[in-house]
Amino acid sequence: MTLPFKPHVLALICSAGLCAASTGLYIKSRTVEAPVEPQSTQLAVSDAAAVTFPATVSAPPVTPAVVKSAYSTAQIDQWVAPVALYPDALLSQVLMASTYPTNVAQAVQWSHDNPLKQGDAAIQAVSDQPWDASVKSLVAFPQLMALMGENPQWVQNLGDAFLAQPQDVMDSVQRLRQLAQQTGSLKSSTEQKVITTTKKAVPVKQTVTAPVIPSNTVLTANPVITEPATTVISIEPANPDVVYIPNYNPTVVYGNWANTAYPPVYLPPP
Repeated sequence: MTLPFKPHVLALICSAGLCAASTGLYIKSRTVEAPVEPQSTQLAVSDAAAVTFPATVSAPPVTPAVVKSAYSTAQIDQWVAPVALYPDALLSQVLMASTYPTNVAQAVQWSHDNPLKQGDAAIQAVSDQPWDASVKSLVAFPQLMALMGENPQWVQNLGDAFLAQPQDVMDSVQRLRQLAQQTGSLKSSTEQKVITTTKKAVPVKQTVTAPVIPSNTVLTANPVITEPATTVISIEPANPDVVYIPNYNPTVVYGNWANTAYPPVYLPPP
């Protein structure tokens, strides 16, 4: 089953490199502790039905700004830290769902009240709910819903940041993934593929609109600037039919946290 998604909001996170394949039948949880390889457990969700995420992460819909002041990099890193190491397809749904905090709270309660509903069966069961598709997709994973239910204020903050500054949120994802790579906490394994892509520096001709000037003035060519090379880290499941939801402590996997005034949010396993 393929979930609907909003076509006008595809570009942003795909441009950041977070394009992922469909996910499917199982949840696998693991604890990441740098630099020790974590142990994993697997929970079967469905033997017959698959949960398919949209192929790209979506930027939030265009809505009137609800946050007057800009969020700082430290604040955004604080809120992104618990989910930056999620596989790309799952991360896309979490970010989008966080922009609907009331829906998330209702879905958390539904999941709590229906503990036997998982995977495609859970999504079918909530098909008539007036929730965003991203929220409906997450009820397939009761463990994840329980985590999001632990800290409603964090969900609100993450969603507000993604609405107000979506590119800054995606930059934070990449920044935190690089830190996790440096500590040895983020790497390819039997559970996931970590793909690092470097985009080369590209010269860009900058067009400058000049005021009206005398005809005898010597004009210079438009300046050429060079966009710096960028590194994009993508996370995909090693098995496209398995969704891995990592459980990790951000204070461990990212090493020494740069801004202690804004410590990373930690969502302990329920």
